[in-house]
Amino acid sequence: MAAARVAGVLVTAFRIHVSLRRLEALAQEKQRRDTLTEYRRDHHRLIGRATEDPSLLPVLDAYEGDLHPDTQRRHLFANDLYQHAYQGYQLGVLSLADLHGHLRYIFQSRAMRDYWEATRHHRASLVADSEEAELGRMVDALVAALDDAEEDGDDWWVVGDAPERR
Repeated sequence: MAAARVAGVLVTAFRIHVSLRRLEALAQEKQRRDTLTEYRRDHHRLIGRATEDPSLLPVLDAYEGDLHPDTQRRHLFANDLYQHAYQGYQLGVLSLADLHGHLRYIFQSRAMRDYWEATRHHRASLVADSEEAELGRMVDALVAALDDAEEDGDDWWVVGDAPERR
């Protein structure tokens, strides 16, 4: 009888321990997401300052060749759109298939594809098996498919196969 009570107490203690570990993991994940969101807000504010003040734009000129300030502002806005979609995926707001559909929509714009080409050398420095590099390859394939569709006169909304994993 006493052994059964001790066993019951141990099982209860173990369940409490497991529940606390789950709560700690959830709290850490929430903190990570909150930090990511705040980091992206800061990024957006900094980009906004540069696009509003022409004297700050040269600080962000990391493109190959000289860009007209209007083109650079478009590229910065395109980057914000891309980062917004990527963050939606990272936070679980978008599934990978949803992200693909959203990116297919925003990359149907020639200005968006021009931005992507202008920043190709930026993506070359990403760790090859990182999530961001994988996403970059997905967008590369999507952009190629959109370019082909544009040449063939196909509709952009049927371009590219939705990813199956994740």
